[in-house]
Amino acid sequence: MEYDGELIAVYNDQSIPLECTVISKFKNEDTGKSYLVYTDNSRNEEGKKNMFVVSYRPDVPEEDKLRPVESIEEWESISGFLEELRSVIDEKGLDL
Repeated sequence: MEYDGELIAVYNDQSIPLECTVISKFKNEDTGKSYLVYTDNSRNEEGKKNMFVVSYRPDVPEEDKLRPVESIEEWESISGFLEELRSVIDEKGLDL
């Protein structure tokens, strides 16, 4: 698992682009979807950077839309990867 560091633009509710940093990308075999974990570099109450997860379709380059995780079942399916990612981040002492 590698820290990506790529910069992307994510649009907020007012259609203003925010510069965000990609933390990781992964494909989940259970859902068949690809996911992107990123941060907008804001921090939570514990001082850690807020992380967000969206699905995307790398096989369709013209479709560059990031889609929200849609259901509790989908969250449950990817939660193991997210817990492992947080553990690696903490072990390596990354500022995330």
